[in-house]
Amino acid sequence: MLPVKINNHGQEPIYRQISSQIAALIRAGRLTPGQQLPAERELALQLKVARGTIKKAYEMLVQQHYIVAARGRGSLVADSPVSQQDESERERQLQSRNNDSKTANVREAERPTSRLDLATQLIENCIMQLEDVGFAWREMADIFNLLLSRREERFSQFAIAAVDCNPEALGIYQSQLAPLTHMSTARFLFAELREAKDPAAVLAPFDLILTTSNHIEELRSLVPELADKAVPVVVSPSQATLIALARLNNDSRVGVLYQSRRFFQIISGWVGKSGFNGDLSGVCYLDEKTDAIEEFIDDKDVLIVPPGFAVQLPSELLHAINIFRQRGGQLIDFAYQIERGSLLYLEELIKNLLNRPGKKQ
Repeated sequence: MLPVKINNHGQEPIYRQISSQIAALIRAGRLTPGQQLPAERELALQLKVARGTIKKAYEMLVQQHYIVAARGRGSLVADSPVSQQDESERERQLQSRNNDSKTANVREAERPTSRLDLATQLIENCIMQLEDVGFAWREMADIFNLLLSRREERFSQFAIAAVDCNPEALGIYQSQLAPLTHMSTARFLFAELREAKDPAAVLAPFDLILTTSNHIEELRSLVPELADKAVPVVVSPSQATLIALARLNNDSRVGVLYQSRRFFQIISGWVGKSGFNGDLSGVCYLDEKTDAIEEFIDDKDVLIVPPGFAVQLPSELLHAINIFRQRGGQLIDFAYQIERGSLLYLEELIKNLLNRPGKKQ
């Protein structure tokens, strides 16, 4: 066994403690040229450290020319003894190489990398640093799981509300924010808040209140005491939706299935901007009878529908939609969405609010 002792509470990394003590044994002649050092796994078990820590210590000793790595024979003490003067010079050279390596690592870090590669690099660096201060792998896993659970709990307690004038638009908040925040979004119509006895009390439990940039002033005037929580987002049709609208033929008969009259007006506005000047009409599929909606569909060449509308339709209407498509009718899913810039802003804002000083851990 090597007479090496580790100070888990010291400032010097553990791998450097090991390498410096082995170097001292070699200089003192207690380890002689050609003598075989313990295998990495064996010494790791003896010192109760990770094998990677021993590997780093041995690599440093190889760089300092104290030992050599012989294929099939493990690590051996080098033939040429190292004097104290040589040691100082080698330390200087090693420090220079380390500085060069750090510079190269900085340059390497500047290169584009995938999110998975970046996460792997960050976690591996953290593991090595924790090894150097004496943490076992089981301890690291326990700490990581604890901190991750705390983070998840903080996110689960972060509440977001969305306010808009029509139910179709409210649906986009839930679908787009769920992957971003991993939490559900409460949804309110302006009509509901206006009828509420105390709108501010309804929205007070939420950390953020979202609405479109067109409605932000209306929201702030409705609940002035919560104005600092109100955040505007920019919404617009998806690129695929805009392309589909731009390709509409003026000779086509276009119909819109909607829940609210306001959403029909929004669609009409975007259809007009696309340059379509043909026949456009709409029907509320929640209010009209099935026969009337089927008759409406049967008369159309193109149908524009809100996203996710199919889950609200009875089987008879789904059958009518399938017949419409089978006879060559075009179905346009009006994907109204939060623009990417607003999503990035929200992501940063949520992180800042969760990490702000004084926020309960």
